[in-house]
Amino acid sequence: MVQIDLEDEGVTLSVEHQLSEEELRLHREKIMRFVTEADRGAFICEDGTGARIGLLMYSIVNREGEYLWPTIFRELDRGMLQEDGRFIEIFQLWVHPDHRRSGIATKLKLQLEEEARIVLVNLIYTHTEERNLHVLKLNERLGYREVRRGPIWDEVVRVSLIKQLSC
Repeated sequence: MVQIDLEDEGVTLSVEHQLSEEELRLHREKIMRFVTEADRGAFICEDGTGARIGLLMYSIVNREGEYLWPTIFRELDRGMLQEDGRFIEIFQLWVHPDHRRSGIATKLKLQLEEEARIVLVNLIYTHTEERNLHVLKLNERLGYREVRRGPIWDEVVRVSLIKQLSC
């Protein structure tokens, strides 16, 4: 999961940004929390040889929580969320370039919807860069709707999308 996340496919980074050893260590720790902490999870899709061809990592978060990084969570309309303020945030969605446009991302997102129903969460949040038109089309096809467009933690314009579920 660390290797996939560090590929940063579909993410615009400034030319001068490279991870230091300390940043790399902290990043690995962050990814490890997805397999060890409650309210986090991942779905991994493999091909017939066991090669990883898809990954979706998620967190169950709360709009009112304290975060060490910039978020737009408090900008979400409180009325869209369930009473306790929880929702699922997609942290990472990745499909190997040789397997894109074959339904893997759809399967991973539908699996996440099933997980949301199991844990009684009624909203899924995701964002992508404005330039990722194929990802925006996928989300639209799956019933996500745009709730915000603009920078979050840097100057890159990102589109924030949500899907409300019936639990």
